[in-house]
Amino acid sequence: MERRGVRLWSGMVLFAYVTAHLFNHMLGLWSVDLMEAWLRIANIVIRSPPGTILLYGALLAHIVTSLLSVYSRRSLKMKASEWLQLALGIAIPFLLLTHIMGTRYAHEVYGIRDSYAYVLISTFVYDHVAGWMNAAGLVAAWLHGCIGMYFWARLKPWFTRLHVDIGLVFATLWPLLALGGYLSAGRAIIPLAQNGEYMGAYYERLNLPEGEFFAWLGEDISSTRWVIISVLLAFIIARLARSIIDRRRERVRIAYVDGPEIVETRGPSLLEISRMAGVPHASVCGGRGRCSTCRVRVVESDAPLAPPDENESRVLSRIRADRDVRLACQLHPQGKLRVMRLLPSDATLRTAARQESWSSGREQTVTVMFADLRNFTATAEKRLPFDVVYLINQFSRAMGEAVEREGGRIDKFLGDGFMAIFGIDTTPERGARSSVAAAAAMMSALQHLNERLESDLDKPLRIGIGLHTGSVILGDMGYGPSRGLTAIGDVVNTASRLEAATKTEGCVLCASETTTGLAQVAPEASSRREIQVRGRDEPVVIYAIDDPSVLVPDIASPLPQTARHGEKQSLDVKEETAL
Repeated sequence: MERRGVRLWSGMVLFAYVTAHLFNHMLGLWSVDLMEAWLRIANIVIRSPPGTILLYGALLAHIVTSLLSVYSRRSLKMKASEWLQLALGIAIPFLLLTHIMGTRYAHEVYGIRDSYAYVLISTFVYDHVAGWMNAAGLVAAWLHGCIGMYFWARLKPWFTRLHVDIGLVFATLWPLLALGGYLSAGRAIIPLAQNGEYMGAYYERLNLPEGEFFAWLGEDISSTRWVIISVLLAFIIARLARSIIDRRRERVRIAYVDGPEIVETRGPSLLEISRMAGVPHASVCGGRGRCSTCRVRVVESDAPLAPPDENESRVLSRIRADRDVRLACQLHPQGKLRVMRLLPSDATLRTAARQESWSSGREQTVTVMFADLRNFTATAEKRLPFDVVYLINQFSRAMGEAVEREGGRIDKFLGDGFMAIFGIDTTPERGARSSVAAAAAMMSALQHLNERLESDLDKPLRIGIGLHTGSVILGDMGYGPSRGLTAIGDVVNTASRLEAATKTEGCVLCASETTTGLAQVAPEASSRREIQVRGRDEPVVIYAIDDPSVLVPDIASPLPQTARHGEKQSLDVKEETAL
């Protein structure tokens, strides 16, 4: 198991223990006796040989892997949540040291029969400072674990906003109820500590050793505290020494396509280099290689790059990344490197899930469709605004469903028309055939819509469709909420002109010869035309078709029932958040 896996699973073991321990405190809301009963049951498991090995093995493994994780970082520039988790982790041993050594350590070394009464009397009667430190330590351990669990769970496909809300309620109420039980039990034990008979029985059960037990225990706690401080100082010195050595290393030059060009020490990952240089770079998982938000496209490199390891390859394959895409947190530049950040620096899991291989820009052959309602302006002038909006929405829904059912993607709605793209996730041939099938499906859907709205329409709705295939530039374009998939290029302009040509040709569909050829359909020769398209020197050969459904039987093989656009996005979200 990799170091990150050891750290994760050891942390889960410790978090489960803290959760159970807080539950034990919570029982103090009812009675000290109930707390004692649950403690006896818990100790059967925790203080058994397997339980001891599991608990303290997890504690040691978590401490070691966490220190190695911080040591291996080339940059300590982290998010506030990561710094908070680190600070809590450092505080926990100092806050809980007295409690741990006063219970389990004293039991094993001095034969103390520790109990809840022993803890409560020690903290609420004799040493109030220890009581506050104990409570603060448990809260610190709980918060540290909650942050870690959130970092892990937020990348899972099942983790939704509902789970966030439930988690916040649980994370808040659990320690509050535990502290309430702890305080309630402490208030209940104070009058009992003034009862001589009760205290006599208490000391008899405690099995105090002869001699200055509390003085011996205090010396042991002090010595252990100094050991912890020495380990931390040694770690800090080692970390500083590494930073000094790193500054003497060879340098690498990183040029960002949409940003600055920087020179940094060779060795750190690209994500760490970005952070050290103050270059904004997305990283939802904090650079742990669990998500793909830090991914970049390698445009140029003058030194060979190490191939992706198993973990990076698994993440990249899940998002169907191109070969030149790498995770910045796993990529260690060895020379001059030119890269493009594929996500904005403030990207979240939700925005990252919407990103696809073409999101940052890609040249590809697709079929572009333009469709528009005929003479709808005249129809709209005679109707109330509500009626106009209703008709447009009914039309848009019927046409959108027909397009998506055949594997197309709606680029944008343009009032009483729209633009769609076919062949983004398939071959140009499949895209062309899908567009022809979609045109036939749209006519069928329009017929059903006319029949359904017959009583509301003066005359049936009519449509004009233009299809053209060629190379476009695909990408997520726009700003803010309006940002989304679109295509630009001469093909888009030509498809729009072909849709307009349906008016002059008096037909439903104007499809370019390029599209019909790739779709392997054979329109009647009499429908062949050569038309001049504004913006092009050469005429465009088209077929003017009255009924697109006559072309569908000519398609050689059935079109695949590809996912609708909404379903495709849902699948992408599940795969992305699984990272």
